[in-house]
Amino acid sequence: MVSAETLMEQAGETAEAWLRQAITATEHIPVSEEARATIIAAFIQAAAQDQHTMTIRALAENGLLNQSVE
Repeated sequence: MVSAETLMEQAGETAEAWLRQAITATEHIPVSEEARATIIAAFIQAAAQDQHTMTIRALAENGLLNQSVE
């Protein structure tokens, strides 16, 4: 099993990669800085939701969602 520390490090690296992608994707859009910030925030939220969805899918596919904890 992956340690909590490793997961935290990976989460930070993933968020940084998403932020770079969002900045690159919006740098040539002719909007105000406030609008650009909103677009970047929406990009990060969408990426995080996608990651969450894929994590749940992986758990379900491996039968880990229906196990009872005793």
